[in-house]
Parts: sequence; structure tokens; C-alpha cells
Amino acid sequence: MDKPYKGRFQKFSESLSDPELINYARQIGKNTFSRKRKMPLKDMLLCCLSKKGLTTAFELRNYFKEKGDFSMQLSIQGYLQQRKRLNPEIFPYLNRNYLMDFYHSDEPKLWNGYLLIAIDGSKAEVPNSKENRETFGNSGNQHSKTGQVRALVSGMYDILNHFYLDIEIEHISVSENELAKRNLKHLREMEIRRPVLAVFDRGYPSLEFIDFLEKEGIHYLMRLSSNDYKAERKQMQSADDKVILKHSSARLQKIRKKHPEQYEHMKKKGKTTVRISRSAIPSGNELALVTDLPDTIAAEELAGLYYQRWEIEKKYHTLKNKMKFESVTGKSSVYVYQDFWAQVLVYNMVQDIRNSADEEAASSGRKNGNKYPMHTNENIAIGLFKESMLKILLEQEEKKRIQKLNELQEEMERYVVPKRERPSKERRKNISNKYKNNQKSSF
Repeated sequence: MDKPYKGRFQKFSESLSDPELINYARQIGKNTFSRKRKMPLKDMLLCCLSKKGLTTAFELRNYFKEKGDFSMQLSIQGYLQQRKRLNPEIFPYLNRNYLMDFYHSDEPKLWNGYLLIAIDGSKAEVPNSKENRETFGNSGNQHSKTGQVRALVSGMYDILNHFYLDIEIEHISVSENELAKRNLKHLREMEIRRPVLAVFDRGYPSLEFIDFLEKEGIHYLMRLSSNDYKAERKQMQSADDKVILKHSSARLQKIRKKHPEQYEHMKKKGKTTVRISRSAIPSGNELALVTDLPDTIAAEELAGLYYQRWEIEKKYHTLKNKMKFESVTGKSSVYVYQDFWAQVLVYNMVQDIRNSADEEAASSGRKNGNKYPMHTNENIAIGLFKESMLKILLEQEEKKRIQKLNELQEEMERYVVPKRERPSKERRKNISNKYKNNQKSSF
């Protein structure tokens, strides 16, 4: 029986030729892609998706070489001008459509009936240009007044199914909480009907944000910092207890300043009841978690659940260092949005095949009596996919496309590594060389 991801690749390939796609590719108020050009919309999208962090000249050369159109001549300036007219929102649109097929099926893995997601922010490097400094801002330090240009990225990641449901890209000064709200609103667009449990690190807990989650029907688990709700935590009768957070005038004043539209509602509500669970971690510090999950879920389970949030940190590493996420085509801000969103879609396509390959690798490992569960090597899987993607998506015949996907999955399964559980340690800054012998790029 064919794996469901093969059907998703078929639909995705067909969607790139859909005439309706032009409406999503146009900038608002523009009539772009109406004329026949040297590089039609489908070619433009595939060239964006297949980028490998090379010079624009080589990206174009390699694309037309893979396509088999050696006679195609398109200037770099012409290509970049067409890219400037391409609406970056086309990539989140394609990503949502691709994932909806998965989330509307019985395939998703759940935790106690919940879709388990993590939301976290990260700073991403963007080209140093005047436009990008104005759009995204500087991340200054003691060595430079102007600082480096960085964008704030907020990702919403499915921990158990390994997909990025959404990323938001904004100015570095924007609140991570506000971006998290935008992340979560995309769940409606995807029409996800399963209960959702969102896991957050320190920095997210606030009465206003908890109220937002409750109104949206999103269950939550957040880590508290040492200064969060200190008075209420001192009054707890046990290490795991229900706590009433009063909407005091001081707390309401902060909400009135930042969220005037919610002030009256929060004032009328008067209090918020939450569950706080406290436990010790190996470093000797306290792990304090706030949640709306019921008492039937033990405190030990909550701690284990919180640690699964680390997956999103690992996937930021994957995007930046294995997918060359930050290698942007040009200095204009529109290229940042296009390339960031395009590579998230590519990551999800890689992971869709890899999920299936991991199942086969784990099954083979059990049969062979391996000490640890086995899974495919992520870095090599990304390289193999980047090498084969255009051949697969440009293939006209469905049978041949499925055959190519089969060959790609089989090759991924040849490169397996053990999945080891390492003991938790305190995070520390590791100063090392940029190019490491054991962490070289796969493309």
C-alpha cells in the first residue's frame, strides 16, 4: 500500500499548474503574471523552493539544467525583478494546503488526545541593507553601534509529527506573545478540529495571554520564571496545586497599557484560576509550570511534557544550519519573506518522507535487535531531497513520480543513526569553529 505522502506530492505538483494560483501569487492591487514570460509562475516557485544557498546565477543555471532546458537564457536582473513582484504569502498558502491533507486524516500522532505543539521565537540573520534595517531592526552589541540586522521569527511546531505549522517574521522589537497569537490563529485557517495543547518557555506567561488562550480554546503548559506570581506560589498548599491569580489594579494597569481592548473584560472577570506544578531539576533549580490541564495528568508527566518543547529548538538549528534558511537571495525584504517561508515548506516536505522512512528504520532496527531505536540521518535526508526534489515535482507521469519517491525513501533508509536519550544538562555557550568536521552540509 502506497504511503499517504505520495498523494500529497501528487496534489502539490498539480497545484503548481493551477491557473487559480496566480491570484495568490500577485501582490495586492497588481496584475503580475498575466503575460507570458520567460519564467512562468510554476518555474519561479520551483526555483525558490529548490534553492541551495548558491549565487543567483548558479541557482538559475542549476534549475534550468535540472529542467533540461539548456537553451533558456534569463538575466539575473530579470529574475530578481520578477521575484520582487511575487507575493511571499504564496508559500504559507501552499504550506497550509499541503499540511491540511495530513491533519484532516487519521495520520497525526496525538498526546492523550491532544495535538502537541510548541511555540517559540528565534532571531534570524537577514542581509544587511537599509531596507532590512528599517523592516526588521538591528541587534546591537558592545562592538557595533548599528549592530547586525536580525528578524524575529516565531515558529509553531508539531512536536510529535515534526511539521512546522506556521512561522511569523517580524521586526525584532515585536512581542513574542503577539507573534504567538498570530501563529495560533492559523490553526483556524487549517481547520484543525482536534484539541490543541501548546507548550511555551519562560517569557510567555501573562494573565492577558492566558486569557487569550482560554478564549481560543487552546490548552497550555508554560514554564514560569522565578519572578512570576511569587506571592501566589508562596501560598500553595502543595507542590502541585490550583492557584487563583487575582486581576489586581497593578496587573490590570499593564493590560490597560498594552491591550486596552481586553482591559474591561479582564476587570470584569476579576481572577484567573490555574494549576501550578513545582519540581526540582538536576541543576538544583526549580521547574515551575502553569497549565490548565486536569489533575488526572500527574506532575511528573507535566515535566516530561515540558521537556519535549526542546524539539522546536532543535528544528531552528535544522532550518538555519542544515536548510541554509538564512541564505537569502537578495537585499530586499521581500526576498527574506519568500526564502524563509519557502524553506519551511521544503522542510515539511522532507519531513513527510522522513516520517515514513523513520518508521521503516525503527522497524528494521527492532528486527535486528539494535540497543537503541533507529531513525534516518536528518542532514543526509535533507541533502538527498534537495538533490531529487525538482526531478520529482517536474515529473509528468504519476507512476514515475511515485517510483522516484520510493527510490528517495529507500535511499534515506540507508543512512540511519541511533536515537539516544541523553541526560539533561544546564545550557551553556559552546564556542567552536563555524565549520566542524562532523557537521558538514549535505548540499
